[in-house]
This record gives sequence, C-alpha cells and structure tokens, in this order.
Amino acid sequence: MTERNTHVRLPADVGVDAEPIGAHPQTSIMSRLAAMIARGFGPTGYILSAALPLVTAALALAIFIVDTVTPYEIPAATFYVIVVLLSLRFCREQGVITVSAICVVLTIVSYVLTPGGNFETGIISTAISLLALAATTHLAVKIESARITAQQAQAHLAHVARITTLGEIAASIAHEVNQPLAAIVTHANACTRWIHAQPSDLEKAATSIESIVDDANRASEIIHRIRAFVTRAEPKRDWIDINGVIDEVLALMQTQFRENQIDLRTNFSNSLPKIFGDRIQLQQVVLNLFVNGIDAINAAPNGDRVISVGSSKSATHGVTITIEDSGVGIDPESVNSLFDAFHSTKSEGMGIGLSICRSIIEAHGGQIWAAPNKPRGAIFCFTLPADGERML
Repeated sequence: MTERNTHVRLPADVGVDAEPIGAHPQTSIMSRLAAMIARGFGPTGYILSAALPLVTAALALAIFIVDTVTPYEIPAATFYVIVVLLSLRFCREQGVITVSAICVVLTIVSYVLTPGGNFETGIISTAISLLALAATTHLAVKIESARITAQQAQAHLAHVARITTLGEIAASIAHEVNQPLAAIVTHANACTRWIHAQPSDLEKAATSIESIVDDANRASEIIHRIRAFVTRAEPKRDWIDINGVIDEVLALMQTQFRENQIDLRTNFSNSLPKIFGDRIQLQQVVLNLFVNGIDAINAAPNGDRVISVGSSKSATHGVTITIEDSGVGIDPESVNSLFDAFHSTKSEGMGIGLSICRSIIEAHGGQIWAAPNKPRGAIFCFTLPADGERML
C-alpha cells in the first residue's frame, strides 16, 4: 500500500475498527429513514431495482393464475397486497395507484373466470380482497408521500447546515478567491509593461497572459466548488475517489488552517476502492469534522495544535476515514448523545452538524463514531462500503 504522507497516528487502544463510541445502537427514526432512502443505490442495488418490476409482474401473474384455478372459497387475490407493497420500491405515488388498479382488474377478471365454488362465498372473498387492496394502496401512498417529504426535509436541513458551515469559514474562502484575483492584476500590469516597452517584449507579454488564464481558471474552480457546495439540489450519486473529496475540502480550508496555526497532517492510502456516493454530501461531512476540530483546538488552553486526517481500507473491504484533533476532547457524559439532533457541546452551536453527518454516512451504508484521543482531543471515524451491498 502506498501512502502520500505519514503523519496520522491512532492511540494503541483506539483503532478504526474498534467498537464505535457514540454510534447509537438504537438508531433514530430519521437515520433509519435516510438508510431506507439510500436502498437501491450501488451496483447490486441497480441490478435488483431493474429486476424487481419483472419479479413483481411475475408474482401478479402467478397470483392471477392461482386465484383463477382455485375455488371461490380460497381468497388468493388477497396476496395482491404484496404486489402493491413491492411496487413502492420502483414506483412513485401515481405508479403505485396504477399497479393497484391493475390488481383490482385482475381480481375481478379472475372472479369471472373461476370455474367452480360457492358463488356467494366468492363475492365475499372478492370483496375482502378488494378492501385489502384499497387499504394497502392507501397506506402505500401515505408511505411514499411521507418518504418524499422526509427526503426533502433532510435535504433542506443539510443545505442549511452547509451554508452555516461555509459562513464559519467565509474569511478563508474569501482569501482563497482573492489570491488568484490579485495574481491576475499583477500579471496584467506586467503584461502592459512588456507591451509598452521599447522595444515590446511580446514573448514575456504572452507568458503573462498565460499566467492570467491559469489564475482565472484557478479562481473559477474555487467559485465552482463553492457553488456546487451551496446549491440546493437532489442528491446525485456516482463512483468517487474519497481522497479527492477530502482534497477538495482541504483546498477550501487552507487559509483557515494557517490563520488558526493548525498543523495539518495527512496519511492517505492510494490503493482505496471507489465509493458510490454523493460527492457534495461527503464533502459536507469532512468539512464539518474539520471545522469542529478547529473549534475544539481553539477552545483548548495550550499544547499542540494538530489535526490529522487519514484514509485506509476497512475490515469490510470499504474505506475508513479518520480525523483526529488535539483539542479539548470529548466529555464522557455526552459521548453517547454526540450525534443526537440539537445536541451541541458549543455554547453557540445549533447541534445539527454531527446529526446530519450521521444521517449522510448511514444513508451511504456506512457508520460514524467518535472516541477520545491520547493524550487529549478527539478522533472521529467513519466507514463507507465500496460495493454498495450494505446499502440494500
């Protein structure tokens, strides 16, 4: 395994595969809902999602055949409720209603085609089946509506948290944007001098123009990165390099680390598998943990001012990201509620940053936890699966 730097360390008694502290064995409803939303992503999830409509159609056909060939006394049509519930996995609200309507038609056709049995009993069985379908469809539509509402609420809350976090490092971002702009002015002045010189030095003027283009592209990249981070958009998942995600956050945080006199240490493995996830959401997690680490160091009286970040393969063939600081550390009494919504260890904090981090990581099929650092400070770790199978 090749590594880019060798500064990060972990205490001997706290490894990245240790029992998570503050990971909450009783996951909150919001986190469970977020995990449910994430199901179906990843390569395996896509295969299952593609096959599920065919499986559902085959099941509906099988129920129709069984309901048709069996006597009226056997209410096989009741099993259409399974078809309606399965349709929730690949249909929106209107699609679920359509599937339910098809099941109703199949139930009636099957009743007409059934060759034998007690006619009155058949009417009662068919009525029961239709009532069960209606009730299941109503509940399924409510579930889909609640899922969409919860997904929108979580996305909105995550967007608010991103804006709040960027507000805390606004000075750093302004400095990062100002650097290439100042360089553009410098090179433009130099270009003007080379052109007006007697004789004109066009070669040096062209070099200055090339430098202006490079600095303009650099400023554009910074602004594009910030715009992508603050834009409120639907989550978009793709195969990403987790080290690249961290590098992009570090680019925004350089001035913040310098101004706070933070010694940044990195230890990135270059042999990590790709992660199937949302780049902006994962950047939000990393940025939030960095900002928390800086705040914790600033709250500490004296001592080393170090933040270390590292990446490695996890025991489950995914990736593990470790962010370690030398700040004030974690209060043992609050470690179990560290990721709860509206719980904050800072007097001016809103208590939503770490809660959103947990929701994002769990929605990606991973896990996040915290542990005390030695001799002081805190270690935050999160894992992400590489194959998407744990997200199903």
